[in-house]
Amino acid sequence: MQPSTSRWFRLNLQIHRWASLVATLPFLVLCLTGAVLVFREEIDAALGVVPVRAAEGEARVGDCLATLGREFPDQRVLSVGLDPLNHPGVMLGVVAAPEETGFERARLAYFELASGRMLGDDEDPDRSFTGVLLELHAEWFLGLPGRLLGALVGLLVLASLLSGLVLYAPYVRRIAYGVIRRGRGARLAQLDLHNFIGAVVLGWAVVVSLSGFLLGFSTIALGVWQMTDLAAIRQEYSDATPVDARHPPVSVPRVIEVATAHARSGWGVRSILYPGMDLTTPRHYAVLLGGTEGLEARMIDAVMIDADTGEVARDVELPGYLHAMFLAEPLHFGDYGGLPLKLLWTACNLLTLFITANGAWLFFDRRRAQRLRPGRAAEGAGDEGA
Repeated sequence: MQPSTSRWFRLNLQIHRWASLVATLPFLVLCLTGAVLVFREEIDAALGVVPVRAAEGEARVGDCLATLGREFPDQRVLSVGLDPLNHPGVMLGVVAAPEETGFERARLAYFELASGRMLGDDEDPDRSFTGVLLELHAEWFLGLPGRLLGALVGLLVLASLLSGLVLYAPYVRRIAYGVIRRGRGARLAQLDLHNFIGAVVLGWAVVVSLSGFLLGFSTIALGVWQMTDLAAIRQEYSDATPVDARHPPVSVPRVIEVATAHARSGWGVRSILYPGMDLTTPRHYAVLLGGTEGLEARMIDAVMIDADTGEVARDVELPGYLHAMFLAEPLHFGDYGGLPLKLLWTACNLLTLFITANGAWLFFDRRRAQRLRPGRAAEGAGDEGA
């Protein structure tokens, strides 16, 4: 081995050891909570938090909104949601106090589209079982600082994975891929398992860590968009007469009709945000459109519709960093390909749990052995990659 190669190898060895060690405990928590959150829709349905589906028929959004108004007469509607893929026949209504312009203190209500009747409501969606787990997984109960902490953990895990790949390359040249050396001590067998399983889940772990890193900046990214692109749009319409945000002249069913006609082929309305919110203007509805299959179902187009005339005011070109955030979430949770993909994500999650705990054991066992044998030289740098 050339000296330069040796220095490069030893640099990656130190990065792998210490990045892995620092990230071990938080990453174990993320793996455990993530393994549950992969099935959050199924869990919410089983616990009755969110209706799975309702009787299908002609959508009567107007009737649903009339029921919403009767049930919550002192609230304003913030948004209406439709998810025909995961919750067919169900409409989500989001309400809050009249002065609210964001979703922080919002309340959710679910309706059967075919009849307009209310199926249930959730006063504090963050307090459900999966809501608490998601807050721990995404924010560590710390809000924005917690999201940034999660991004740091994702960065450390990425560093550990990529440096581990550098360490494994010379190792695999000496020993056949997947061989577990038996009869030479528990440490060597555990090291071989660590290297083998790490190589198996490497691609998955890179995707999940990178997407988790991106999601850590989602709040900041949305804030940047609000201060730049959305601020420019609001400035453009600053002279337009605002509408009554609680009772816009153009109805939501009309907005859905206009937006659907305007959408690209195969795409439909997923969410309608009312005028006067943080993410809209005082005069326009913001309509989010999505596809119907695979990752397209998680992609977003946006259009603004004049709440006074019912005309399409403009297409909203979302920046690349927001599209990256929209794609990062389904890649992170593996919930865009049905049950088979969720089971694959869970299996990879459990294997990653093993190599995380196993890697910590290898580190501390090596330290213990060095204390017992102070004169022991480093045993084969290529075999000490954990």
